[in-house]
Amino acid sequence: MSSAPAWPVPGPSSQRATPCPITGRLGLWTPSREARPRPEVPRQPLPPDALECPFCRPAPDDPRLLAPEADRGAGRWFGMRNIYPPLTGPTGSAVLAVASDHDPTLTHLRPELATVWATQLDVQLQLARREPDRWALLTTAVGVSAGASQHHPHGQVLCCAVIPPVVLEQQRRWDRGTTLGQILVAAHTIAVLDDVHLVAPPVPLGPLDAWLVPAGRAGLEQLDVEVVASLVHRWLGSVHEQLAAPGASAAAPGRSASAPGRSAAAPGRSAAAPVDVKTLLHAPLPDGTGRWWAELQVTERHAPGAAAAPLVDVVDPPERHAARFRSADRPA
Repeated sequence: MSSAPAWPVPGPSSQRATPCPITGRLGLWTPSREARPRPEVPRQPLPPDALECPFCRPAPDDPRLLAPEADRGAGRWFGMRNIYPPLTGPTGSAVLAVASDHDPTLTHLRPELATVWATQLDVQLQLARREPDRWALLTTAVGVSAGASQHHPHGQVLCCAVIPPVVLEQQRRWDRGTTLGQILVAAHTIAVLDDVHLVAPPVPLGPLDAWLVPAGRAGLEQLDVEVVASLVHRWLGSVHEQLAAPGASAAAPGRSASAPGRSAAAPGRSAAAPVDVKTLLHAPLPDGTGRWWAELQVTERHAPGAAAAPLVDVVDPPERHAARFRSADRPA
């Protein structure tokens, strides 16, 4: 496949500008700028969850409970109405997929982590199917920088009554003839499983972000939760390896000195996530335009204001971004 378009810009010949064919952002990579000091924003821990967590062991007749549920052998997940919905009434709906087990978090590495993510996705897809005529965003946030308000494992399903213009444009861009060839470049690919590619984004918001992209045009009904969860696990394992690498600047102040994925004490209600992340799984448009695709973000490594900037200071060009992930050990 063809490589992503890049062109020289005024200045040193080694400077490169790369546009993102989906988001429209422009990434600028310059070797000399890459060496500049990058102060870390102190990592903010979430306060311990209250003893009476609203998500823990709800009564069978709790009016917030929704019918969707799943248990794939690593704990039960269920649907629940959001206490503080970001969308309601004429703007759309927001519901939750919630784990019955309070801990560990969704970024603590453990053998069953892929199964946990698959179970959450199972419930999220069931919730999305309740409103088949609306565009759906399946999102999960872990940690303060990702926008989470508590530790309990959970994810949202947002179904918009009016599709945001940026979503319309992004999904239309996926259907352009040259777009997929710009994304699924061999040098930008981290891993492939059943035609779903884990790739380096053309213009990531942070140095540990990745995308999931199916090779063929696919809707949520074609999404294989086991495949997606395995690739999320693969991504998280590489993130942990890179955060733990000797000399890495990724270890934020306040992080435990214990190895990534292992709490200094057994995970509990006050156990912070070892890394803050957000995942955003986008559905195609209701008319079939576009495809499902997912953004995997390590939000604690995003520069302040990066999400709103049209020009992003990229640490590595996509091929080197992908190489860092490929060289990291896979999770056990």
